[in-house]
Amino acid sequence: MAAKPVPNETVRVLHLEDSAIDAELICEMLRAEALDCDIHRVWTREDFENALCHDGFDLILADHQLPTFDGEAALDIARRVAPEIPFIFVSGTLGEDVAVEALKRGATDYVVKQRLDRLAAASRRALAEAAERQERRQAENALRRVEEDFSALVDAMPQLCWMANADGEITWYNRRWHDYTGTTPAEMKGWGWQKVQHPDMLADVVERWSQSLTTGRPFEMVFPLRAADGSFRPFLTRVEPVRGPDGQVTRWFGTNTDVSGQLEAEEKLRSLNDTLEQRVVDAVAERERAYAHLVESQKLETIGQLTGGVAHDFNNLLTPILGNLDMLRRRLDDDARGQRMVGAALQATERARTLVQRLLAFARRQVLETRVVDIGRMLEDTADLIARSLGPRIELVIPPAPDLPHARVDENQLELALLNLAVNARDAMPDGGRLTIEADVQQVGSDHASRLRHGTYVRLAVSDTGGGMDAATLKRAVEPFFSTKGVGKGTGLGLSMVHGLAAQSGGALLLTSAPGEGTRAEIWLPATSDALDAEAIDDSQPAPASKPSLILLVDDEEGARASTAEMLRDLGHEVVEAGSGAAAMQLVRGGLQPALVITDYLMPGMTGTDVAAEVLESGLACPILLITGYAQITGHQAADLPLLTKPFRQAELARRIAPLLKAEAAAGAG
Repeated sequence: MAAKPVPNETVRVLHLEDSAIDAELICEMLRAEALDCDIHRVWTREDFENALCHDGFDLILADHQLPTFDGEAALDIARRVAPEIPFIFVSGTLGEDVAVEALKRGATDYVVKQRLDRLAAASRRALAEAAERQERRQAENALRRVEEDFSALVDAMPQLCWMANADGEITWYNRRWHDYTGTTPAEMKGWGWQKVQHPDMLADVVERWSQSLTTGRPFEMVFPLRAADGSFRPFLTRVEPVRGPDGQVTRWFGTNTDVSGQLEAEEKLRSLNDTLEQRVVDAVAERERAYAHLVESQKLETIGQLTGGVAHDFNNLLTPILGNLDMLRRRLDDDARGQRMVGAALQATERARTLVQRLLAFARRQVLETRVVDIGRMLEDTADLIARSLGPRIELVIPPAPDLPHARVDENQLELALLNLAVNARDAMPDGGRLTIEADVQQVGSDHASRLRHGTYVRLAVSDTGGGMDAATLKRAVEPFFSTKGVGKGTGLGLSMVHGLAAQSGGALLLTSAPGEGTRAEIWLPATSDALDAEAIDDSQPAPASKPSLILLVDDEEGARASTAEMLRDLGHEVVEAGSGAAAMQLVRGGLQPALVITDYLMPGMTGTDVAAEVLESGLACPILLITGYAQITGHQAADLPLLTKPFRQAELARRIAPLLKAEAAAGAG
C-alpha cells in the first residue's frame, strides 16, 4: 500500500549515532530530500532513555553498533517506552539476517549507510504509516466510546433491548434483558431467545419474525416472555430494520416493553364500561333513597317542631289547671261529690300531661333526666309489669344478657318506651303469640343502616309474632297520631315517643316488619363506661316542709304564673310576681331580696337563663329554679340550675323548692 504523504511540518528526529560526521551526512541527506527535520543526536544509553521519556519525537534513527551501546538494546527500550514511534536502523555493518531479525522484533525499516538515498523515502513511509496507525487508534477509541455510551443508554432504558444481524440471529442484549429473563449471553446466542417464549405462541412469533426478515418490514407483536422466576408477562415487541447506504438491511434493533400494567388497566376499564349502566342505575337508586330519607327526615323534623310548639303551649295551659284542681281537692274534704268531680278532672289532666310528654318525646323537646342505667337490671325489674300488661295469652321471653355495658338514658322514659312497644305488640297479636325482648352489644361502623355515629351501642330488640306491617304502614309508623288500631283505641304517639326518646338520647329506633312475619323494634342507645349513678329520690315520699320565704316568680304566661303563685302562697310563702325577665330585674335592682327566684325558661326578650345570669351579676346570691315544658335549654348557666318540668302539682313543686330554701337558709346563717 502506498504511504501517505507526510504533512508539511517539522519532523522531530531522535538520532542514536556516535559518529558526528555520519550524523551530519544523514541530516544533509534528509534536508536534500525536502524533509524538514529537527534532529537531536545522542550516543549513550542514558541520554537515549532520557530523551525518549521526556521529549516527544516523531522518528527514531539508530546505528546498530556503538562503542558502549547497541541498536538492538535501543530497539527494546523504544518498543517498551514509545512503541508508537517509527524506528529505522541506519548502519554500515547491518547484515541481511540481522536486519530481518530486527524487523521481526519491531523495527520499522533499515537503511545501510552505503544507500542513504533510500533514507528519505523510508522515513516518509514510516511517518505516514505511524500517522495512519494513530488515526486508526483514534477511530477505534471513538468507536469504543460510542459503543460504551450506547450500552450505557440502552442499559438505562426500561425496555428489554437487543440487536440482530441481517439473518435474524440476535448478537447483543442489554442488561435488562438478562436481569428479567435470568439468562446468560451464551444461552441467548443466535436463536436462543426461543427458550423464553411461551410454548403456545412460539410458532406464531417465529413465523411473523421470518416474514419480517424476508420482506424487510418492521416487526410488531404482543406476546409473553418468561421471567427469571418462571412466570410469564406480556410484552409489546417492536423491531426496526437498520439499512446501509445501498438500502439493504444490515441489522435489526428490537425492544420489548412490559405492557402487563396497561393490559390490566384496559381490562379494568373494559369491565367498568360493561358495568357502567348498572352502576348508573345503582347510583340513581341510591340517590333516590338518600333523597327520600332526607325528605322523610325533613318531614319528621317539621312535624316535630310543630308538635313541640303545641306541646309547650299545652304545658302552659295544663299548669294552672293541674295546680288549681290539686288545691281545690284539698279544700273539698267534706264534699264527696266535689271530690269525685275534682278527682275525675285531675285524672283527665294527668292523661293530658302524659299525652303532652309523648308529644315532646317525639319532637325531642322533652326534658330528659338522664342517668347511667344498668340495662340488664332494668329489664329484670320491668319484666313483671310488662308481663301483666300483655295478659295470659302472650308468652314473654327475655333471654339473659350478661356483661352488658351501661347506657346513659332517662330510665323512666325508657321503661315507658318498652311498655309502649309491648302494648303495641300485644294489640298486634289478638289471638296470642310470643313477645321477645333481647339486649346485646353492637358495634356501629361506616356502612351501618342506622347511620349512627361510630361506636358501641346497647341494643334493645322487641320482637312479636303478630301480623306485621306492609311497607306503606311501616314508613308512617313513627309519625305522631298515626295509628292502625281504629278510632278511640290509641293516640298514635307510642312509637313516635320511642323514636324521639332514642334520637334525643343519641341513638335510634329501627323498625323491621313484613305482613305475616311480625314486627321487630330495636332501640339503639350509646354505651358508656361510666359508673352507675346514685339511686334517684322517690317522688312518692312527702316533701319536707320549708321555712316561709320571699320568692320572686317570673313567667310570661299569666295563667301559669297565677296558679304557681297560688300554690306557693298555699305552702306559706310570700310571692312577688313578674311577667317578664326585664320586670324581674327592675325589682331586683330596686332592692328586692328574695330567698328564691323561680323563672320560666322560654320567655320573650330574656330567657330564664338570661334572668339567672343577671341575677348573679347583680350580687344577689340566692338559688334559682327553672320551670319549663321545653327541652332545648341553651347556655352554660343552665347546666348548674335545678329544673322543674311543666305541668307540675303542688307536691312536686314543694319537693323541689324545699332543699333550695334549706340551702339558702344555711348560707344566710353562716
